Amino acid sequence: MVLRRPGRGIAIMVLSMLLMSGCAQDPASAPSTPQRLPAAGPWAQEFGESLALASDYETQILRDGEISAAELADAQARDRACMRDAGYDLQVADDGTSSLSRIDGADLPEMDVVEAVRRRCSHQFDRSITYLFNEVRRNPEKQDEAKITVACLQKSGLVGKDYTERKWRSENDTGMFSFDDYDPAAVQCRLDPLSLWRQG
Repeated sequence: MVLRRPGRGIAIMVLSMLLMSGCAQDPASAPSTPQRLPAAGPWAQEFGESLALASDYETQILRDGEISAAELADAQARDRACMRDAGYDLQVADDGTSSLSRIDGADLPEMDVVEAVRRRCSHQFDRSITYLFNEVRRNPEKQDEAKITVACLQKSGLVGKDYTERKWRSENDTGMFSFDDYDPAAVQCRLDPLSLWRQG
């Protein structure tokens, strides 16, 4: 059995659980303000919030407000090794999506068991590294998501000129779209709406 999830969703879910459980560090212990992370630009707030929850390893990567491709690869390799030691094969695609299976080929156990192992490993090595790297890569200036996504969808021909940003926001909130969101063009617009890195 293979579990597939978007990397972004994992990062958001784990971050939310940490905030609810009160595990965040004292904000004074990490550089959590945009003024102290100028290299992060418009993503400074997200870097600061991630630093407030980061392990020592992650802090070494995040504290300058930038994540290099080499740092991303190292974080993912350590995360995979941690999961492998626990008996799981974690694969992360170039766009941040991931799949998880048992090394011995057995079915995955109950989700709470899987999530506990996933939390333990990600909290050490990749709680937010992959998420931040991909978000900055796909939208470096942090432009409005509705604006850039709708423009991409219209350019691809999936939606007409009458498809509005307001409609996209409404559909995105419910997860129910009036177009085929599994169409390759829709996937391209979701992962790389500005056509900066991915070949659709």
